[in-house]
Amino acid sequence: MADIRAEVANALRWNVAIPPHRVTAEVSGGVVTLQGVVERDYQKSCAEATVRRVPGVTGVRNEIAVRAALEFGQPTLPS
Repeated sequence: MADIRAEVANALRWNVAIPPHRVTAEVSGGVVTLQGVVERDYQKSCAEATVRRVPGVTGVRNEIAVRAALEFGQPTLPS
């Protein structure tokens, strides 16, 4: 199980669409539970798609919340 956990963490870390330190993953019996908060829907779906491609992953529970940057204390860039 440790190998899958390491591969999942590595896959999330290398995906530039997923903000660092915002998404965590727990692995139990090949099922990955994703948690955290991101700013955009595509980041949530990208994290799930990335994890599904990891060998040994049999399922994904995506519990990532999507919130605007101001909701979790981050400034947004001016338009």
